[in-house]
Amino acid sequence: MATEVTPENFRKASGLWATGVSIVTTVDAQGAAYGLTMNSVTSLSLNPPLYLVNVDNGSDTLAPMLATRGFCINVLASDQQDLSNRFAKKGNDKFQGVAFEAGASGAPRLAGALMNIDCRINAVHEGGDHQIIVGDVIAIVTADTESGIKPLLYYGGGYADVT
Repeated sequence: MATEVTPENFRKASGLWATGVSIVTTVDAQGAAYGLTMNSVTSLSLNPPLYLVNVDNGSDTLAPMLATRGFCINVLASDQQDLSNRFAKKGNDKFQGVAFEAGASGAPRLAGALMNIDCRINAVHEGGDHQIIVGDVIAIVTADTESGIKPLLYYGGGYADVT
């Protein structure tokens, strides 16, 4: 069924693309932590290893990320839905009570994540109302998938399971 391409229809159609859920974190020059939930994350290159994230121009996380040139993609596990919801909202108390450690990029690595991918900014490109940020991967930490840990997925405007 063809429809007019409006922001609302585009968002709804894009929601039919199942994705993993990540929290992208960074720090500012004073070491304060910032982060936001996003599913607009993807691997870009194997050699060299690159990831890209697409950050809204209005995000509180964008300026610190660009200033310190480092970020961490925290790929969430299925039991981290509450964390995803917390970081999907604006506010400066997102990290209160959240277990994390500084990663190789200086950005927070969230405990319990399926994977933490530390990156240094390689390039930034304009992309409509977002900035396309390409990161050189400098470190990866993965969870023990033998333990049965599963990814947190997003599909059709809500969370989904791997079945």
